[in-house]
Amino acid sequence: MWSRLKALPPYLGGKRKLLGQIFKHLPPPTESPVFVDAFLGGGSVSLMAKARGYRVISNDIALRSLIVGKALIENSRVKLEHSDLVRLFAEPSKASDFITANFSPGVLTAPNAEFLDVAFSHVDEFNGAKPWLIQLLLIKYIIAMRPVGNFGARTIIKQVQDRQWDDINPHFLRNAAIGNICLHPLQILERLRMNVNRGVFDNGRGNLVFQKDVFEFLSEIDQADIIYLDPPYAGTSSYERSLKDLDSIITGRIIKPQVSVFSGKRAMEFLESLFDACQRFPIWAISYGNAEISLDDLTVLVRKFKQEVFAQEFEYAHLAGLSGEKLRKRDKEYLIIAR
Repeated sequence: MWSRLKALPPYLGGKRKLLGQIFKHLPPPTESPVFVDAFLGGGSVSLMAKARGYRVISNDIALRSLIVGKALIENSRVKLEHSDLVRLFAEPSKASDFITANFSPGVLTAPNAEFLDVAFSHVDEFNGAKPWLIQLLLIKYIIAMRPVGNFGARTIIKQVQDRQWDDINPHFLRNAAIGNICLHPLQILERLRMNVNRGVFDNGRGNLVFQKDVFEFLSEIDQADIIYLDPPYAGTSSYERSLKDLDSIITGRIIKPQVSVFSGKRAMEFLESLFDACQRFPIWAISYGNAEISLDDLTVLVRKFKQEVFAQEFEYAHLAGLSGEKLRKRDKEYLIIAR
C-alpha cells in the first residue's frame, strides 16, 4: 500500500503518517462497506480506504483535490504510458504564456514555466481518465520544482535559473528540488509517471468523486457506513492561500483565495453545523488540530451528536517541512472515532 501513496501530491498537512491510527479503529468493509470522505484533500485517506476494499465516495471543493480523486479514486484501470509524456512536448495548436508570464521566475524557472504552458495546452486532447492523470502528473511536477514542496521561497528560483549557486541558502541547496530543476522535464515526468501508475488499481467497488460544497454534498449522500471528516483546521494556515499559485496554474487564471469557513472566525460554529449534518451516518472518524480547541472540548462537542466517543491525541507537525522544533512539539493532531 505504501508504494501506492507515492502517486499522491505531497501536500503539506497530508494524513499519510496517520493512516494506520485512523483505520485500526474502524470496522472492515465486510461490516461497513461504504466509506465517505467529505474533505478529500490530498487523497491519502480515500486511497487507503479504496485499497482496503471499501466503496469510497469522496468530495472536495478544490480542483486540485478533484484531480487526485478522478485520477486515482474513480479511475481503476487507465494508466499513463511513456507516449503520453511525449505528447506533452508537441508544439501546441493554440499557444499560451499564462504560466511563464505570471509565475516565472518567482515560482518556476523560465524553462519549466515554458514547458508547463505547452503541457497544459494538451490536456484536453486526452480522453477518459487520461486528462485527470495528466493533470495529476503535472501537479506533482510543479511541486517537484519547489524547494521543500512549498510555494514561499521566491528568490531561490531566480538564483537557480541564473546559476548563482554560492548565494543559495545551503538548506535549500541540499533539497532534491534543486537537482530536479536542472534536469530535462521528461526525465522527471518519467519517474513521476511510474509513481502515479502505482496508485491506479481496481477494488471492484465503483468509487465516486464529487466537487461540491461539503454541506450540499452531505445532503445528497444516501448511504454511508463510515464518514471521515478532515475539515480545514481553525487557527492554521489555509490551503487556499498556501497553494494559490498551484491553483492558479491548474485553472489557467489568477485565483484570489477565498478562505474556507472552517478556517475563519466562525470556525467552531461551522464545525458544529458539520457534525449536525452528519447525524444520520453511523460511524464518524474525525481528524482535527489543536490550534483553537482542546481535545476535551472537541470531545464534548462530538458528544452532542454521538454517545460513544473515542478520542486520541498525537504529536504531529502540521507543516513538518517548514516547522521549527518548538512548533513541532506544540502541534497536536486529534483523532476521534464516534458511534
